[in-house]
Amino acid sequence: MPSQPIHFATTVVATALPLTSQPLPFPLLTGRAGFSGFPSPAQDYEQRTLDLNARLIKHPTQTFYLTATGDSMEGWGIFDGDLLVVDRSVTPRLGHILVAMLDEEVLIKRYALHRGTPHLCSAHPHYPPLPLEGTDCQLWGVVRAVIHEYLP
Repeated sequence: MPSQPIHFATTVVATALPLTSQPLPFPLLTGRAGFSGFPSPAQDYEQRTLDLNARLIKHPTQTFYLTATGDSMEGWGIFDGDLLVVDRSVTPRLGHILVAMLDEEVLIKRYALHRGTPHLCSAHPHYPPLPLEGTDCQLWGVVRAVIHEYLP
């Protein structure tokens, strides 16, 4: 079957509104099922807000923020100055990005197997995998989200 071309909808830019301390509304993104009749015209004006705390923090008492430094994780989308949302309640699994203290240094690395043993790995080829066996490693938490700002 030949591939079908992808068509993108035209973007509509609304006029700028004055700054307020009100939460910013965002469009309803979920579909509806099991309704009959016509939708209410008022549904277009239902106010919803984007709450990053509700979206990114699943366990508030076990969550903290950390600012990333360095270039070792750029290949996995974590850049110098990014804000990390770290959850201490998540049990680490292979592939998770962890915040850990290894030999008195706080690191942000991916938990992975390297040659069959657990290592903390960076995404940069100049930083070798760090073996966990025989080290003093303390897990601080699992990175749940990365916030990357485009404007200073």
